[in-house]
Amino acid sequence: MKGLGIYVFSGTGNTLKCAKALLDELESLGLSAALHEIGDGSEEAAEEEDLVLCYPVYGFNVPLPMLRFCRNLAEGSGRVWFLKTSGEPLRLNDNSSACLSRILCKKGRIVTGEFHYIMPYNIVFRHSDEAASLMWKTAKERIPAAAAAVAAELNPKSAGAEAETSAGTGTKTAAVPAVKKRAPVSSVIMSHICAIEHGFYPLNGRLYRVDADRCLNCMRCVKQCPTGNITYSEGKFRFGKNCAGCMRCAFNCPSDAIRIGILDFMRVNGPYDFGRDPEEASFGKYCRKAYKRYFEEQL
Repeated sequence: MKGLGIYVFSGTGNTLKCAKALLDELESLGLSAALHEIGDGSEEAAEEEDLVLCYPVYGFNVPLPMLRFCRNLAEGSGRVWFLKTSGEPLRLNDNSSACLSRILCKKGRIVTGEFHYIMPYNIVFRHSDEAASLMWKTAKERIPAAAAAVAAELNPKSAGAEAETSAGTGTKTAAVPAVKKRAPVSSVIMSHICAIEHGFYPLNGRLYRVDADRCLNCMRCVKQCPTGNITYSEGKFRFGKNCAGCMRCAFNCPSDAIRIGILDFMRVNGPYDFGRDPEEASFGKYCRKAYKRYFEEQL
């Protein structure tokens, strides 16, 4: 069996949490995989032929670093799966992987399927910790089915044995959903409109500022920026032209000192507590029906 590489671009860690959970499940099925984090997208893939590409949906699109990574990817004949996360379960997200699919197919790769999990926002507004806990609980419950689907493609004999074991214990399994060749027209239109973000985020990133009265000079933002866009010299923070809009700097700032330009009114700061009681989760009017459908969806 060819090697499997899991490549992850993750802003504030939600997509990375899901990718690590997928890796654990794959290893429990006896599959060997290597996890790699993507920075600005200029990284070269290792020798793995089969890939799982993991990213958070930004404005109904793929983040620029993942787009760059796929454009730089060498030609090959291996299979590719997408694992994506978003803050809301709207079908407007259905077309987000379409541009990657076109790029990869031209490179000879076989786009096999897609997994989509809902995780809490790091911009727009803050979900409650209880809602975040429910999202993570639901993702963990569904990721084993994704791992089983990948295993079924890469190692059918092993996957078949695992399926028999699952059937004997009553464990639910599910086939991997294919990447939709015909996404809703609304999602196609929205993704094309919002593709402007690939040019907007680098420009808006130049408008980021640090509130000197709040800043602790911990340099966390400089050290953690995945694209290396933040530097510090002569007592000043400087934001370059390579911002991907991942919000890692603002979200993880321990003193909420970073202002994110035009989007500052949607700033979310501080980690979620995923250990809260998911049974206490509640949602407001925003996308209420969509969230309800997602959490009630059967494996």
